[in-house]
Amino acid sequence: MKQVEPLDTLLRQALSSTVEPSDELNQKLMSQYKEGTMVKPRYKKRLSVALIAAAITLATSITALAASHLLNSRQVAEHLGDQLLAKAFTEEHAVKANESIVSGGYTLTFLGIVSGKGLSDFGGSASEIHPDRTYAVVSIEKQDGSKMPDTKDDKYGETPFFVSPLIKGQKPWLVNIASMNGGYSEFVKDGVMYRLIELDGIEKFADRGVYLAVSTSQFYDVNAFRYDEKTGEISRNPEYSGGNALFNLPLDVKKANHDQAEQYLQTLLQKPADESEAGDAAAEDWKTAVVIPESVKTVTPDKNGMINYEYAGSKISVSVEVLFKEGETGVTNMVGISEGNGERIGIRFSRDAAGIITGMALKLK
Repeated sequence: MKQVEPLDTLLRQALSSTVEPSDELNQKLMSQYKEGTMVKPRYKKRLSVALIAAAITLATSITALAASHLLNSRQVAEHLGDQLLAKAFTEEHAVKANESIVSGGYTLTFLGIVSGKGLSDFGGSASEIHPDRTYAVVSIEKQDGSKMPDTKDDKYGETPFFVSPLIKGQKPWLVNIASMNGGYSEFVKDGVMYRLIELDGIEKFADRGVYLAVSTSQFYDVNAFRYDEKTGEISRNPEYSGGNALFNLPLDVKKANHDQAEQYLQTLLQKPADESEAGDAAAEDWKTAVVIPESVKTVTPDKNGMINYEYAGSKISVSVEVLFKEGETGVTNMVGISEGNGERIGIRFSRDAAGIITGMALKLK
């Protein structure tokens, strides 16, 4: 058997010369790379073109392999029993993605998105009012390879996740899944959490730029993302203590509708006078809700006018201007509801004549 020359010798010959490596040398490097005899080069100079090509090929294979264990959007919808939506995710107008961001100990992957009318087997009051709906799927994995807690596990929900489209030019704490008649379903399979979100259709904003945000927070967290008031750009905060990801959604610009989008925003951002005008389905919950005494605390807006409130793992960041009109006092409508361990916790705020704002959590039936 012909003895293979040591790789160090081949590399020294290639790197010490100003002459381009020969075809024979390229072939030897490729052969040794494939046979597993490749070692880390000692010198950071000019490497063989063949070696670089082989490295790129290997990196691409690893990326594809890493994502192959995940369910796709169609499979997620099927697992949730929505056959009509599963079919929609296979249609030409659906966006199939497989983009991942590692952050805060998690691998956050955007799997796909589809928009349209009558795409789901499961309708509701929101889809009756706004029949054009958007559905998007993400997966969440632990970076260390350990499993995400199952929905039946006691630790399920200890780390909350916020998943929502955000629109360039719109304040993200005002316009997100919570205000856009949204909701989600999720499950854990083979240690991976899959979340399917749905909300009012976002394709009408396609010409503005739309993001998909994921963060380890109960609601939109101003600390996880940065909003530029001048440009309307939204970006990740790399110094965020938890996990956060921001994906640019590849929406079809031809489906944008500026007039429809403006009309929708005007309706969305108009603050109702009371709960009856809001048509809030949860209004009855508040009538029987019980304030949790230890949750009551004064909150002070930060320099951006945002209130950050937390109780028993439920966190919320919300703008003062969303909660109260100028000079307005009293108690707000429902701000948010979280569920876990069989309990439903609602959060609301009050402001007195002195301008002091108090946050509180309430147990809901």
